[in-house]
Amino acid sequence: MQDCDLNLQLQSTSSLRILLLSPSSIQASDNENTSSRLINFCHSRGSSYCQKYAIAFFLSEESFNRASGRCDLDGLLALQALVAECLPTPIPIIPIPDSSCFFSCLEEYTTSLADIHWQPPSLKDSMTLLSRVTSAHPSVLSDQERNILSDLFPSLRRLSQSARASEGWEVLVDYLGEMRTREIAEFWDHDRVC
Repeated sequence: MQDCDLNLQLQSTSSLRILLLSPSSIQASDNENTSSRLINFCHSRGSSYCQKYAIAFFLSEESFNRASGRCDLDGLLALQALVAECLPTPIPIIPIPDSSCFFSCLEEYTTSLADIHWQPPSLKDSMTLLSRVTSAHPSVLSDQERNILSDLFPSLRRLSQSARASEGWEVLVDYLGEMRTREIAEFWDHDRVC
């Protein structure tokens, strides 16, 4: 099975590999095949910084002139959900209204590409962020408090959840005292993502 549908040369050293999908490819009857294609496409990425990857998604299988003139975004949303569900890392999706503007959409996408090399966050960055999870601005947590939190909680999400739960509150009070625990809990009260 081919892992990409289109390979465009961008510059002398980089290329854009594209997987082409349409609304019919995310129908329940073809969902398993599409999931498999997405996984193969993702695994073909490797660690090369010279290759860019994207999914080109046709919003309609009819030409735009024959369609109602409007795009149905249900397919795009379903594809985004499928990508989030079966891939460990996100892949950009280029929405294509219809086949007549395929190349113009790709051109617009490629001209907007920046040469940004992704680097995983360092431990130092994570610890700096952890030291700021208090509502007592501009105060930050001490190294000892930060180390206690990093030992107790494997992620910021777990810290957030624990700061809101009575059992987690008690653990924090035992290690950091009631005042510091209150400041940490107040910080997470404003967070609605975790």
